[in-house]
Amino acid sequence: MKVLYLVNFAGKAGIEKYVESLARLLPERGAECCFAYNIPGELSEKLERAGIPCLQLDLSWANALGAARTLAGFCRERGIEVIHAQCPRENVIALLARRLNRSLRVVYTEHFNRRVGLGWRLLYRHFTPENHRLIAVCRASAASMAANGCRKDKIQVVYNGIDPAQAPPPSDKLRRELALPPDTLLMVSLSRLSPEKGVGFLVRALAELKARTDRPFCCAVAGDGPMEAEVRALAEELGVSDRLRLLGYRTDTAEILASADLYVCPSASEALSFALLEAMNAGLPLAVTAVGGNVELVEDAPRCGLTAPYGDAAAFAGILAELLEQPERRETLSRAAKEKIRARFDLNQLAGDVYNTYC
Repeated sequence: MKVLYLVNFAGKAGIEKYVESLARLLPERGAECCFAYNIPGELSEKLERAGIPCLQLDLSWANALGAARTLAGFCRERGIEVIHAQCPRENVIALLARRLNRSLRVVYTEHFNRRVGLGWRLLYRHFTPENHRLIAVCRASAASMAANGCRKDKIQVVYNGIDPAQAPPPSDKLRRELALPPDTLLMVSLSRLSPEKGVGFLVRALAELKARTDRPFCCAVAGDGPMEAEVRALAEELGVSDRLRLLGYRTDTAEILASADLYVCPSASEALSFALLEAMNAGLPLAVTAVGGNVELVEDAPRCGLTAPYGDAAAFAGILAELLEQPERRETLSRAAKEKIRARFDLNQLAGDVYNTYC
């Protein structure tokens, strides 16, 4: 089976990890993979180095019909049977290509958990009946897709996954880098500094936490983004600059997780975060906002963390304080996190389930 993965930005975020994993694992199941993208980045570079055929094309709305014609021709020339689109606009373009090449099957993965406006609902209702299959990465995302106008009978939940064998060994690299005393609880977050990731909300929760406990703690955030200056200013204003470390973009995320005691996810919106799965694989208990797939990850048995509503800084500080002050509880949640990864979120299970949606 020949499959083409279609994304707009071939960068370094969760969608790109998803595509990279499938392109690496599915050839073992007999798939031959190709890749099409608009904006180059880390993913396109990796796939090109791996010898995967790549096509760069303009995926803007203004060029949607032109992109569809190019895509249909590329698939016809190479005998591609399935286009796997990763975002809503790419799905529309892939389905337009299918109208020009009826032998194509189009699978779409919804990586978000959000309600869309009227215009998008109309597009979903018009186009998604033509999809071969619609993949939701968690139950919450499946419910959002149905509410947004997707055909319910086309939706299948396929959870994201990671390789349990890649669990990082313990490390003190980040603690040494930050010169933290041994009794300091280190919480970490792998997060882009953008509004939907809730880093400003996290700063407010840290201020609440600092006011209610004398126990030493530090929160390190690995990631870049447009809100860096704003987040630093807010931390200074609220008096937690000494408790928050912005690490910038890092490639040593496994060692960062292996140095930590706790993982925090303050997002305003999430579907099923790869960063949370990586944290669980590293044996970190979770403190997360009660949005999207976060709740499923944490609260489905066995429980591996605590949740609080997004926007309630006092409540989020409360779960942080509970985990800060109860090391035995953290240990119990740590064991549950690793157990849950092995049982439900193994990357090989993801690859097999996705491959089955192509058939």
